[in-house]
Amino acid sequence: MSLGIRLCTAPGTWGIEPGDDPEHAPWQLVLDEVAEAGFDGIELGPLGYLPTDPVRLSAELSSRGLKLSAGYVMEPFHAPAETSRILDATEQICELLAKAGAKTLVVIGSLVPERSAAAGRPDAAPTLSGSPRSIFVRTVRAVVDRAADNGLIAAFHPHAGTYVEFEHEIDEMLSDTGPELKLCVDTGHSLYAGIDATALLDSYSDRIAHVHLKDLHVAALQRAITDRLTFEEAVAAGVFCPLGDGDIDLAPFLTKLQAIGHDGWATYEQDRVAADYKSARADAERSLAHLEALGVRAATPSH
Repeated sequence: MSLGIRLCTAPGTWGIEPGDDPEHAPWQLVLDEVAEAGFDGIELGPLGYLPTDPVRLSAELSSRGLKLSAGYVMEPFHAPAETSRILDATEQICELLAKAGAKTLVVIGSLVPERSAAAGRPDAAPTLSGSPRSIFVRTVRAVVDRAADNGLIAAFHPHAGTYVEFEHEIDEMLSDTGPELKLCVDTGHSLYAGIDATALLDSYSDRIAHVHLKDLHVAALQRAITDRLTFEEAVAAGVFCPLGDGDIDLAPFLTKLQAIGHDGWATYEQDRVAADYKSARADAERSLAHLEALGVRAATPSH
């Protein structure tokens, strides 16, 4: 297999999550290491981590030979009191992405305690129904509209520890929101939820807009499930790992990605806690080497 893809990473690989954390790596260091490792681009990460002035952001990226690949909103879409704030934040993120050259907005439900505690355990996971579910769908549709108004594609990211994690929840969400909402498939979060990511690509081949390449240790995942760790505790325990170090065989996934003609970005991402950022560059370089061994060749992005 020889697959040329637009290959990026994300601040989350350096443990950057929403909120101010004194253990966050400086953004300048992260951009330097992303470029030095050999990536074509980077996702925006939480709003406010990278520069929010599009001119400065574009200049910082360009000086390192990088492009902005995507951004995300990760919010409690089911909470009516949050809807106005969510849409305001979405508009701000979309405007920044569009002005800085990105084309994709990744849409993720927020981690909530009751679902994080049941991550990977569909039998124990509470579900949304009635008004909260209707509000979730309606708010996601509004997010999709905000993205479209800014010339962006919105791609929903099923995520462990959220209200859209398991396969039936993915099917319901994509059915309820309509074809304007595309899909972001994450290999690691798929396995966490017991989903075959390659089969998911096949099932929704006409709706794939973005992918996250992630690996994990199955034995560590099983311990996390058996010990009923929250998703955050599982991340801290090292469930996720560099590509090729874990148990996810990316070869069939990449072959299917090529077969369906995916021409968007692919994001290498390794969920970690902020304090572990000093190992992120080495892990990224090992992950890129693994992709190269699989025949992946990074291609200079066209946009």
